Amino acid sequence: MQNIWKSYNQKMERMLVINKQLAIDLTKIKLNRQVSKINRPKWTAIFIGIPYTFILIAITIIASFAKAYFVAIGFGFISLIMTLILVNYFYDLYLISQIKNNEDILSTQEKLSKLRISSFKSLNLSIFQLPFWSICWISMAALKDSPFIYGGINLLIFAILAFTAYWLYKKLSYKNEKSKFRDFFLSGNEWEPILKSSEILEQIKEYKKNS
Repeated sequence: MQNIWKSYNQKMERMLVINKQLAIDLTKIKLNRQVSKINRPKWTAIFIGIPYTFILIAITIIASFAKAYFVAIGFGFISLIMTLILVNYFYDLYLISQIKNNEDILSTQEKLSKLRISSFKSLNLSIFQLPFWSICWISMAALKDSPFIYGGINLLIFAILAFTAYWLYKKLSYKNEKSKFRDFFLSGNEWEPILKSSEILEQIKEYKKNS
């Protein structure tokens, strides 16, 4: 009877190990599915962003030759910011591929955290375009004719947009853990899979801990 009971216990332990491994494997599949969902919005942003950035660069070059210096400065800075955003999106795609092909939990968690921070950086860079849009439409001739009124109004608009950009940056910062304002804006196909992936990764860690 003892031998039968011992054999039964061994079989049960093997079954538990198999079930836990199946649970881990299934949860990893769920994680990969969630991470894969981020690919589409990233690629969509890249396909739209590349021609958009080239148009901005073209406007900057044309404005420079036309000696429309404020237009060139405004669109030049926006072009630079858009280029940095595109580079960041390609980095995000690299991180996504690393997460999908990684078996180590700690490494996956680190890369998922980097992806989250990188997504915040793209958003923050987008916000900092705001003040430069006001520069794009400043006329050098109008500024010479009315430096105080025309120049003062445009300076005020630039200052308001710069302050708004800084305020949004602080509100949407990843360091700001509790923010209803941030949670309202950070939703949709690009953000929800990252949050769900973090939850799934915690489940995998729990399975690993108990196995």
